[in-house]
Amino acid sequence: GSRSLQSGFSSSLSLDREAMTDFVVDLKHLPNLPGFSFPEIKESHGRPNSLKMVNGVRIEAKEGVSHDRPKFVKAMKPADTWRTGSLPDSTTRAVFKQTNQQTTCALPAWDALDRHVLRFHGYFKEAVVETNLENYRVRNVTIYYYLEDDTCQVIEPKQDNSGIPQGQLIRRHRFPAPCGGYLKPEDIQVGGELQIYGRTIAIVDCDPFTRQYYEQADMAQSPATQVEVDPFQQTREAVKVHSALQPRTYEKIYREVMLGGGHINADMQQFLEKDRKVLRFFAVMDDVSTPQFERRPFIIMYFLSDDTVEVREQYPLNCGRDNFPIFFRRGKMPAGAYTVDGPQAQPRKKSEYVNALDFAVGMDIKLLGNFHFYLYDADEFTREYFKQEVGIELEPKTDVSMPERAVPRAQTPPYTGYGSWDDSMSSVTHLIPKPPKKDFNKLFQHSGKILRFKAKFAAPKPEDVDRVFVISYYLEDDCMAIHEPPQRNLGIVTGRFLEKGVYVNQATGQLFQATDLLPGKVVQVYNHTFEILDSDEYTQKLFANPDAKLRSFNIEAVLSKLRESMRQQFPLVRDIFRRFDNDHDGVMTL
Repeated sequence: GSRSLQSGFSSSLSLDREAMTDFVVDLKHLPNLPGFSFPEIKESHGRPNSLKMVNGVRIEAKEGVSHDRPKFVKAMKPADTWRTGSLPDSTTRAVFKQTNQQTTCALPAWDALDRHVLRFHGYFKEAVVETNLENYRVRNVTIYYYLEDDTCQVIEPKQDNSGIPQGQLIRRHRFPAPCGGYLKPEDIQVGGELQIYGRTIAIVDCDPFTRQYYEQADMAQSPATQVEVDPFQQTREAVKVHSALQPRTYEKIYREVMLGGGHINADMQQFLEKDRKVLRFFAVMDDVSTPQFERRPFIIMYFLSDDTVEVREQYPLNCGRDNFPIFFRRGKMPAGAYTVDGPQAQPRKKSEYVNALDFAVGMDIKLLGNFHFYLYDADEFTREYFKQEVGIELEPKTDVSMPERAVPRAQTPPYTGYGSWDDSMSSVTHLIPKPPKKDFNKLFQHSGKILRFKAKFAAPKPEDVDRVFVISYYLEDDCMAIHEPPQRNLGIVTGRFLEKGVYVNQATGQLFQATDLLPGKVVQVYNHTFEILDSDEYTQKLFANPDAKLRSFNIEAVLSKLRESMRQQFPLVRDIFRRFDNDHDGVMTL
């Protein structure tokens, strides 16, 4: 069978090329038999790696690119990891380990000498032309040599008022050597010179790490040498010393201020030590300029940082004044009369201004010309400051409050009898009558509590001697109703004698109270006088035992707690509506 398949396949391959264009052989459909295996076509072509492993370290190895080979240095061989506590690679390696092994190995420089930098100090001379003050200038530099990749960098330390750009003088790269090639560590020696891009840098010193590195390499560096003195720098130092002994002229101060500078503020030390320290006094001023006498409260603040004063007025509630509390804006306050300085006015001396010692509790001080302030108190910081810094203990607070004046009130007109009492009072207290507000606290506390009293006419007519009345008093809203119970052969229509409502006790001029209806008292309702005879058992218990009353509670406090709990559970109002919308139809379910 295999021979026939092979002969058939070979005959198919011998067909004409033109006939092969219409015949495509799918290699996947061929049987997997010996001699008929074909290599699979790769679908993914991976990119070749550009690194290779040398002594367990990855080394960059680019083919076809000319570059210097990676530099290797001898370093101590790292210890086996399995000797530090980890398991070995295999038991055979752990048992059959060679004892005489090398202690050093070759490692790439970028790994073994990472962050190893040689630092040298030097200087070079720069020619200065077109000036007679100096012929050359000495510029100090610092040379950094990075051992990991043999690159160098030259940095010039910054100097104040040098007038030249300083910092990185030559960026980090491999410096070319004068004799060809690149700069190496053995080319840099203390006391020698280094040619870099046309500049000759004299090496004068190096740091201790650099000296130790050269000593280990058997190339000890020479001792440090002195940097050549810059003559122009010496001249500048001499001018500074000489100018410090001479007084500053007006022209020099003027030029310095015009250039944005200036002399140091003489009060700078005071500002730094006493910044944000303020003395605060409480004062009053008796204003007699208005037709009505008024005592106006003020706060006088003295800023210790710059000896400025600010006066603020404290407005009482409903004082009728504009809300502008600044009586004197913060600034220097002259002692005595306050005048406006003109262009030709001479500047005042420091002694002509108000200072901190001019203020004391219990003192009557005159400020801004003709304003008299009486200092009656000071805050705790002001008292401690005077006690510790000045050595003066301020007097205690003085009471300057005035007795309250009796404000005349309009008398309440008598009740007209039209409408309820609350409606009549609303028309008296408001220009536009408002509906009376109910006392919900009293309503919830005494809901359903009714006091009943038995009464009769105090001076009855002969036909009214046998008439008996029941007076009902409602504690929830102070309403009263009078009912006449039916009797046999009375000859008078009984029932409701006075409908429920709020009525005024003509004897007191106030609304009827429960205490006005105690047994034995006589009350007058409209034109009828009643004598209270007795009360029911509930009313007697209520008056006899005050503890039997229902416990009172503040409805406003309960409502506020309910609101707070609802806010904690539902931060938004729409969350509350969604909570009570059980049907999810946009309507709250009650």
